[in-house]
Amino acid sequence: MHVHFWPGDYVVVAGLQAQVKSARLFASGEKLNFQQDKFRVRLTGLPAKAPDHPVTTIALECDSEPTQDNIFVRKEKQRDEV
Repeated sequence: MHVHFWPGDYVVVAGLQAQVKSARLFASGEKLNFQQDKFRVRLTGLPAKAPDHPVTTIALECDSEPTQDNIFVRKEKQRDEV
């Protein structure tokens, strides 16, 4: 995954259809913590500053070929007060 604009200490990927087995910063190999539910993967513990410029790569190891379906998220995820 490529991060063009560094988000702070976490980043979220919505609609990933594969189960993530591990996550790490590609340049340094530093492991990242993550939580995954059926709608998103949240990567936490990112460094305060982007480790690469202009784009940081995060390597996600998945149990199958990763595909993304944001339409699934829009249709299935409950919206609070909408």
